[in-house]
Amino acid sequence: MSATEISKSCIDFAYTFKLSDAPASTQDHAKKCLLDWLGCAIRGATMPQAACIRKYTGTMGGNFHATIIGDPTPNSIFNTALCNGYFSHILEMDDVDKESITHPGTVVIPAALSIGEWSQIPGADFLAAIIAGYEVMLRVGAAVTPAHYQIWHTTATSGVFGSAVAASRLLKLSREEMTWALGNAGTLSAGLWEFLQDGAMSKYLHAGKAAATGVMTACLANTGFTGASRILEGAQGFFAGYARQEVNPAIFENFGVRYRTGTVSFKPYPCCRHTHSAIDCAKALHNQLAQSLDTVKDVRISTYKAASSIAGNENPQDSRQAQFSLKYVVSHVLKNGTVGLSSFEDTALFDPDVRTLMEKVHVEIDPSIDSLTPAAWPAKVTVTLLDGREIVEFIKYPKGDPENPLDWNEVKEKFSFLVSGILNQQGIAKVISLCENIESVDDCGQLLQTVNRHGVF
Repeated sequence: MSATEISKSCIDFAYTFKLSDAPASTQDHAKKCLLDWLGCAIRGATMPQAACIRKYTGTMGGNFHATIIGDPTPNSIFNTALCNGYFSHILEMDDVDKESITHPGTVVIPAALSIGEWSQIPGADFLAAIIAGYEVMLRVGAAVTPAHYQIWHTTATSGVFGSAVAASRLLKLSREEMTWALGNAGTLSAGLWEFLQDGAMSKYLHAGKAAATGVMTACLANTGFTGASRILEGAQGFFAGYARQEVNPAIFENFGVRYRTGTVSFKPYPCCRHTHSAIDCAKALHNQLAQSLDTVKDVRISTYKAASSIAGNENPQDSRQAQFSLKYVVSHVLKNGTVGLSSFEDTALFDPDVRTLMEKVHVEIDPSIDSLTPAAWPAKVTVTLLDGREIVEFIKYPKGDPENPLDWNEVKEKFSFLVSGILNQQGIAKVISLCENIESVDDCGQLLQTVNRHGVF
């Protein structure tokens, strides 16, 4: 494929794709992604970090278009996508794609839901919009990774293309209008990693704003608002400004042949995905150490460049920083055997035993491990004991990767765990059923309406 036709290739696929084109396994995986996203968003909506965006959208207000999770009053489709996308990224448990290093669900699904509920879209069309959005977003992200990821939060920057595709399809835009929507989404693409230096909250906003941007640009295109036709490959386009590396056009040649949606990973732990292989190593080591932490002399975490740079916080002082600290999560798991939501509360974060162990932990970039990325996100953890013995664990594919997957029962268990105490049992069962059978649902708006009807927020 010519490097001058990449934007057109994305539009051609997004405009012509039908749900029946996707293999049954891809459709099934997309439905898992939907349920997984809902669990993250529902629990995220109850977290303290959700208050800021609720206050903002409550003050700004908007037409009664669609449902914000946990709010009794409908709001505009822009504010709905903004809030629900923001909520779903708070826990750091939303789905993730290895090759593009993106979280597609937190951007594409809230955009599709806001338009879908407003327009009373059937579940089959809604599911097709999600898959189309994932396919475009994941390719754009993969095309600029890893160099782009060193500066830019790819979920936000490539996410606007996925949300714009999903929203455009559900608004039934023409091919030309969809081109405009993606052109304007790309020109509004943003999201810098600098917030990590302060442990700031920007990452949630990145997700919500990327979802809302796609909604906005699709709606503008629907009014005749024009946009760039070559936003990706143009001389002053996305790749020219953001890629920071050569872009391989071949990534965009297999639309409809390789469905990347079906290889998106799920996260069993509420922290940065770059820590998960090390966590799985630490879980195995915990069993071997039999909690004899006083015999540990040194802990060495061997990992890859992206993990070290993104999850390299040496001395986390709050839950947000701890979610991006290999040293903390590995130390916590070596003592406790696992990591969960309570692992990021202050009582756990400042546990004296964990803090003492953290002083013995060292993170290093291993070239042999780094060479395996992005197809795998591996880690090796080596514990050296006082008597000189070494205990080593290596994990190439953490739990939740397609090579080490979560099945439907495990996705349901994760959902039920996340929404426990928020949704009643009737609501949990209803939402699971809606997701499993979304292609047969008359109106996808039932999803969040059911959540709010059966939830206590």
